[in-house]
Amino acid sequence: MKAFFRFLYEIIGNPQPPADTPVYRDVVFPNIGLLNVAVSVWLVIMFYILINRAMGVATFNKARHWGLFLGLNAVLAFGIAIWQAHSQQVADHSYIYWLATWNAILSLVWFFVLSLIFKQGSTNASTTPF
Repeated sequence: MKAFFRFLYEIIGNPQPPADTPVYRDVVFPNIGLLNVAVSVWLVIMFYILINRAMGVATFNKARHWGLFLGLNAVLAFGIAIWQAHSQQVADHSYIYWLATWNAILSLVWFFVLSLIFKQGSTNASTTPF
């Protein structure tokens, strides 16, 4: 799992400063990767299963509502990456913000893919986002 997240997060370049590279590879990348996937799954389940199936809110099934959850997912992913980097006490560097931006982009991909999977379980939003 570490190798998978290491590959995903090192696409944007190696961590800076180089002295912090082992911390990023062993702790930060797996932590933010797993949290990113978990938050994406949680928000997709909340949108499709809890709100649009269990609660039956027929007015919360538009593309703009889906976009709201997509944006919330990206904001949470950005914050998670910064929080994890600072909690591991790595040197404050611009790489942290590039990593957070990349994490937000990856969260958009995770949310979209998970939406394709979970939208079949929704009664009101089975055609959202398309």
